[in-house]
Amino acid sequence: MERPVGPKGKKIKKITGITAAVIAFLILCGYLLAHSYISKMNRVEALSKDGVIKETSGADITDEDSRLDTDSSGEALGGDSSGEDAFGDDSSGDDSFGEDSSGDDSSPELISSAEEAIRKNMEDKSTSVLSDKNVFNILLIGTDNRKVGENSRSDAMILLSINKKSKTITSASLLRDIYLQIPGKNNNRLNAAYAYGGPSLLMNTIEQNFKVSVDRYASVDFYVFMDIIDAVGGVTIEVTDKEIPIINNYLAELNSLRGEKEGTDYLQEAGVLKLNGKQALAYARNRYIGTDFERTARQRRVLSEALQKVKKLNLIQLNSLLNKLLPQITTNLTEGEIFSMILSIPKYAGYKMDQSHIPVDNSYQFMRIRGMDVITLNFDKNIKVLQEQLYPNQSKREVTLNQ
Repeated sequence: MERPVGPKGKKIKKITGITAAVIAFLILCGYLLAHSYISKMNRVEALSKDGVIKETSGADITDEDSRLDTDSSGEALGGDSSGEDAFGDDSSGDDSFGEDSSGDDSSPELISSAEEAIRKNMEDKSTSVLSDKNVFNILLIGTDNRKVGENSRSDAMILLSINKKSKTITSASLLRDIYLQIPGKNNNRLNAAYAYGGPSLLMNTIEQNFKVSVDRYASVDFYVFMDIIDAVGGVTIEVTDKEIPIINNYLAELNSLRGEKEGTDYLQEAGVLKLNGKQALAYARNRYIGTDFERTARQRRVLSEALQKVKKLNLIQLNSLLNKLLPQITTNLTEGEIFSMILSIPKYAGYKMDQSHIPVDNSYQFMRIRGMDVITLNFDKNIKVLQEQLYPNQSKREVTLNQ
């Protein structure tokens, strides 16, 4: 027999019902808000069957029209046919970005050893591509296209790994000059994979060479970078005397592309300066001073400064930034995955944050191959370190050091 509910019980029941209704309403509002942001992104579908990831929107660059294909002798070129990868200031056509463009190639013995290391790594079946249901790897790609929609190379590549079991988020920067095998193509720099076949080929290249799963990608270009910096009111960076002429050289190209007057935004003196989006991009792309390691350090410095300013934006400013930024992001993350990540932001805030770079220390060599300045690897050591970082409970690879 059901007991009668007294006035107090009815009141509690009513409050509970109202609370549930409010929570449901807030969840619905949150979903609609998240959906409105997600709908602004350029999402493409990807199929992952039999270990092959296929892009379903846009055409891959074919051998006939690739900017990074072969010359008449059949050798793989490092750059486009115009030879203007360094914002028009390198006429050598070798994609060396002005670094020792007239130098000779490394010795045949060193080149042969590097090519053999690549072959052995690709043919090694002792270690399969690692994956784990608790680990989600997203490849963040920054492209170097100057015009919307043009074919380009991947200027920056960061593998962002979310490990729900260990509660860590690891960001591993992959240097663009790494010399490896691009599946179905010649051995080349890592950044050439994007120009050959877009995100799908770049993801596959990383998987096959480093034996870790790449689940999804998100891609942005130069203009997004500038928009972010401008949206947060610029960033404060220390600029040296040596960097001034190089930054201004990059600015000359950007002014030309944007139809702006010559000399616009040129830097006049060194010191701790507040840089706008265009100036910050020119600073971050400087590769004439130091190695590519220092270049990626400049990129991280700018992004770190920008992130600190993003944290201080109010809701109206943040909404404005997202409305401008999201339409310029291309990704194959599903709507469900994006929504799940948004809901997990409070949880992710408590995760341990780790950073790394590939190649790791004492595992690489600078070389010159077919007119390209490249980084050759000890694949065993780099694979072992990357697998241990992303899959600490799975990595069992033996290491053979050839230093």
